[in-house]
Amino acid sequence: MIHIALLVLLALCSAGASATGIPDSFPVVLIEDSGRLDISRHLTYYEDSSSSLNISQIVQRWPQIASDGIPEEAYNFGFTDSTFWFHTRVVNNSSPNDRWVIEGLYPIIDEMEVFFVRADGSIGRQIAGDAIPFRQRPKDHHNINFLLKLPTGQSVDLFFRVRTSGAVQMRTLLWHSDDFSSADHQERFLLGLYYGLLVCMAIFNFLIFVSFRDTNYLWYVSYILSYGLLQFTLNGLAFEHLWPELPWWNNRAVAFLIAAGMFCVLGFSRSFLALKDNAPRLEKVFLSLMASFVIAGAAALFWPAYGPVIRVNTFMAAVSVGFVILAGGICLYRRFRPARYFMVAWTALLSGMLLYTLKTFAIVPANFVTEFGIQIGSAFEVILLSIALADRLRHMSLKNQQIQQEMNEKLESRVAARTSELEAVNRQLEALSSTDGLTGVFNRRYFDARLAEEAARCRRQGPMALIMIDVDHFKSFNDNLGPQAGDACLQRLADTLAVVVRRETDIVARYGGEEFAIILPYTDAIGARTLAEKVRATVERDLRFEWEGQPVPVTVSLGVATAPGGASVEPCELISAADGALYASKQAGRNRVTVHAPGNLHSGTCEPVMP
Repeated sequence: MIHIALLVLLALCSAGASATGIPDSFPVVLIEDSGRLDISRHLTYYEDSSSSLNISQIVQRWPQIASDGIPEEAYNFGFTDSTFWFHTRVVNNSSPNDRWVIEGLYPIIDEMEVFFVRADGSIGRQIAGDAIPFRQRPKDHHNINFLLKLPTGQSVDLFFRVRTSGAVQMRTLLWHSDDFSSADHQERFLLGLYYGLLVCMAIFNFLIFVSFRDTNYLWYVSYILSYGLLQFTLNGLAFEHLWPELPWWNNRAVAFLIAAGMFCVLGFSRSFLALKDNAPRLEKVFLSLMASFVIAGAAALFWPAYGPVIRVNTFMAAVSVGFVILAGGICLYRRFRPARYFMVAWTALLSGMLLYTLKTFAIVPANFVTEFGIQIGSAFEVILLSIALADRLRHMSLKNQQIQQEMNEKLESRVAARTSELEAVNRQLEALSSTDGLTGVFNRRYFDARLAEEAARCRRQGPMALIMIDVDHFKSFNDNLGPQAGDACLQRLADTLAVVVRRETDIVARYGGEEFAIILPYTDAIGARTLAEKVRATVERDLRFEWEGQPVPVTVSLGVATAPGGASVEPCELISAADGALYASKQAGRNRVTVHAPGNLHSGTCEPVMP
């Protein structure tokens, strides 16, 4: 019986997968813990430019007309007059949940239909969009949504038919019904905070306008209200809460509110930046743009074809954003003080508006940042602009006190500059006092001080090591080639040591004459031996010293001494042990590393390491 049941289940699944005869190599598969799936990248599409095909024709022709492959991002076709069809298959493999919600994340699509083609040949249909009465939506939600019932072991082919006068964007999610409700609560909470902030800022600035009668505040309040209502509409919340029975107005509200919002943006910018005084020619451009947005707002209400209106309004908004940035930059260049705050406050919002415009024209992909970039920046923008207005008002009322303050600031700045110069000179003198003049590494004085510090630290914390380095046959080198060649050789050796010894805690110093030393904090015998051998090999292989056009071989002998962590060690004992190891290297034939026996600094016992 179990085998028969399994065969029946397999037959049902197979029948569901091929009911429409449409191949789908990348279906949406529901498993036991599926909760939220982005099905945007599972969609294939067809552009029906004549808008003449019905669902039966689409199902029959889909294998021949559908696009190849899957998109890397959610489809975004920008403004178009075509009807678009999209398809994917949903297979409930093992999820016990049979209640699902399909959510379209672009709420201002005019019409979106979903056809559910099931294994038995039946076809279901649901429709939603901002041109469809809100009550027809399966769930009272600001985004377009549809309900899908899909028991375990069954599959369904989804065909989306999209018609809109705006942009065609298909970022689509499939939700477990419970997860959808939970996410909806969280999203509404965050949107409530955001719009609550806008309302509070509008009321706050209106009260300031009533008190001071500064028209900048009135322009700003007008902008906040128009902009906030535009965002409320773009999010689909206005259709849900303000005019659910007015799909005609909802369909045209975006274009109208873009025109109204940009009219207020231009008016506020013109007033705040005092363009009449700071940029009179640009003020005339602003007045012309404001007049054009009055016409654009009327066209959004009365022009028969909505598609051209929204495209023109969106393009004009992008152009106006450019002029607002230009005006702020010109005023900033001409040292108009409020322009600094203006540019800081508007940068985030204007960048978001530009991204939204580019997304609408399908120049950049539709994603979370491009879709909600305006809202992300605007929360900070409204606060900063309010601060900018308050600062502007304070600046006008405290101008005399500020002149005195500026004089004090100049004096303090000069004192600070002089103090900084003195500190820089002191740092230079300190560096000179600790640097060897010939080689540029630390000198003997600095070496002695740091070795004493590291010896004291070694008693309390981790191990340390000391490497002594001596140039082989340097006396004959100096006698044969002269002291200038010897100095040049030491400089090359110092440069090589600086390249090999890379840790910031390690100290490279010139100990005296042709002898160098390396202090290695937190280093045991193995680490010190490894570094010493690396120094020896690098000098022999890469130093490549030449004098008067002739190559001169240079090698070094090295002695290593180490002290374990917690050991009481004196600097002179480390130096003596490392020197003894260095002497052993020279006695053994030079160009080699000798390691003094760890933990036995008094005995003179050493381990030569052959190169």
